[in-house]
Amino acid sequence: MAEDGDGVVRVGRSGDWSFALEYGDSTGGDLLAEISRDGVEVVRYVPPQEHPPADFHYARDGVFVSGYGLREEVWRWGAEPDLLLPELVAAGILSSDGNTFLPPEDEDYRTGYRHSLGVVERRFGLSLSPAFLRDARLPAYAVRGTPRMTLSP
Repeated sequence: MAEDGDGVVRVGRSGDWSFALEYGDSTGGDLLAEISRDGVEVVRYVPPQEHPPADFHYARDGVFVSGYGLREEVWRWGAEPDLLLPELVAAGILSSDGNTFLPPEDEDYRTGYRHSLGVVERRFGLSLSPAFLRDARLPAYAVRGTPRMTLSP
């Protein structure tokens, strides 16, 4: 179990992408531009901790390119905030002006998340399944503090 100030990262590979799963007080999100230097692409998904929204971030060649909150795609940021706008429009998430949210307000947020994550998966060729993450034996590294790591039965 991680304490305040502890951070752990598990790493692996899926298809053409390497990935890192951060736990606790890990700092990878603060380093996206640095991690993406020299032609590297970084796609980051931050699931909701206590309440929505989850976030998507993308960096390439040392630049934070684009990001938005899932179910809040009208508020985009980065050097190219509209990078995924054509895909978000094609998926029926946003109108072509990029400022109007199309799904009904009473749509379950999980459905909206699936649609928005589908855009990211298709755009970047990602296919990391929850079953893979659940069953894979991935190396884990302490990146901050001294986490106590145990396996649950």
